[in-house]
Amino acid sequence: MLHRAKPVNSASAAQPSAEASSEASPSAESSPAETASPEGGPADSPAADDASSAANPPAPGATVAISYAHKGDYLASMSVSKFNGTEMIESRSIDNQHVSSIIRFDGGVTVWEIKADTGVFSDLPVVGSGDKFATKSVTYGKLPHHFAQVTPDSGPPEPLEAGHYYIFTAQRASGALSYEAVRVEPDGTLDGYEAEPRAGTSYVLCCNVSPDFVQPPAPLVPEDSGSSP
Repeated sequence: MLHRAKPVNSASAAQPSAEASSEASPSAESSPAETASPEGGPADSPAADDASSAANPPAPGATVAISYAHKGDYLASMSVSKFNGTEMIESRSIDNQHVSSIIRFDGGVTVWEIKADTGVFSDLPVVGSGDKFATKSVTYGKLPHHFAQVTPDSGPPEPLEAGHYYIFTAQRASGALSYEAVRVEPDGTLDGYEAEPRAGTSYVLCCNVSPDFVQPPAPLVPEDSGSSP
């Protein structure tokens, strides 16, 4: 399940975090620190703060809850792939209230990948002995305890980008896989659905996908050839 997160500061997203519970909000909202202005100096202007916030909007955040059907199971790895656009293939009624949609995603670049950090051991612990890897949720860009980052090689991943799509893939030690498809809206909110892979980059999304979810890729702007008239 995807928690629709409020925008979070991209700098804080780069820092490792403790494992969050599945009931936790996607990004904890910290109260602003109360700092006194220098003696004799002007107080901070709310208008200036608002202008600064508008000029540098925080990056959106996303937290995916991880559940386990098998006792002793744990998270072996998670990857996040970025897509530029989508195409509706077809929709099917599951029942009177639920409609699933087959959607093809355009592109597909891994922007973040983590795995259970087994240290000097190359093999993962057997199911039932990896409790420290049984995290309840993962927030994009925040490395849980006992996990190692694979992609990118160093530094935090790029912020989630408005108008783009992301597929979160969680693989458990038992081999069980789960997928979440997310679109980042222009205001930084997230529209997410459970997904199941089909051929190529097509996924079945459930359920009742928003009419605004499917958007084609932005047209490519040709580079200036530099030729004179």
